Amino acid sequence: MKRNLFLLLIFLTITVTVNAQTYSITKSVNIFGDTTETYKDKDGKQIAATTKSTDIFGNKIKTFFGAEGENIGYIKKSKDIFGAEIIEKHNEKSHSTTTIKTSTDIFGNKTTLFLDENGKKIAAITTSTDIFGVETKQITGANNQKIRAVKKSTDIFGNKTTLFLDENGQKAGAIETSTDIFGVETKQITGANNQKIRSIKKSTDIFGNKTTLFLDENGQKAAAIETSTDIFGVETKKVTGPNGEIIGSIKKSTDIFNNKIITIYNNQGQTSSTIKTSVDIFGNETKTINGQDGQELLSFKTINDIFGSSSTAAIASNEDTELVKWLMKLLLDPDES
Repeated sequence: MKRNLFLLLIFLTITVTVNAQTYSITKSVNIFGDTTETYKDKDGKQIAATTKSTDIFGNKIKTFFGAEGENIGYIKKSKDIFGAEIIEKHNEKSHSTTTIKTSTDIFGNKTTLFLDENGKKIAAITTSTDIFGVETKQITGANNQKIRAVKKSTDIFGNKTTLFLDENGQKAGAIETSTDIFGVETKQITGANNQKIRSIKKSTDIFGNKTTLFLDENGQKAAAIETSTDIFGVETKKVTGPNGEIIGSIKKSTDIFNNKIITIYNNQGQTSSTIKTSVDIFGNETKTINGQDGQELLSFKTINDIFGSSSTAAIASNEDTELVKWLMKLLLDPDES
């Protein structure tokens, strides 16, 4: 979600125009605790709706509806009598259902089965741990053929290795993680023939400032992220290139009214985007995104009533209505966070 929001802010800076439009999401809760989220466009017409409910057996069901109230599909989470977790994903348009079933045997080994609408195996992931603590994830296909495997192990010094194997059990790649006596963590990525591909080094100085260094196959700096916090609690993440040139930075701060502010700067140190989150005395939250010239690009206000229902209005300066619909879903759907 945080990564998506970062990309969203950059995207909005480029694409937004000057036509104010209002979109809304309304959330209501009935006496059984079931929730309904309704997405409406600038004309108050329904774009989509989602209901979340729990049946008498404790199964959790999320149902999706379209603009005309038509059933699009559902996701159902349940458990069988043996405690296996089952997730059913149904697509009403194609009338297809995919089932994901996860079970654990008496030795703690876990199996995740992917089944089609006829109950036939599509694929499986089996996870087991041997007596040395080596964890193996084996991916197999519909006919039990081996597709990929991942092995995770830790040596006596606490160094970790993640080994990726192909269908023949041969090394496809590896990630080795080690920490030196100064607390510097290094992740070394190697290929099938042990050739170095990339490495990442993470360190923290005596002031608590963190540096993440990205190195290429020759051990040369490709980029770096430096994170520091000043005496006022303002956190700054600065991204630099191979020669130390600034690519961009992000600042997170809280003002005297406890409003949270995220500011994104370009390589010239100029403000690219700003997102401000504030909560009023009634607990209503407002989130505002401004562009590089201070113009408001997008704002969200969530109002909670005394019955536990809430409504969110989105004011967007954007002529691309499809984009705004997607942005609302991306920013406000709690399942994406």
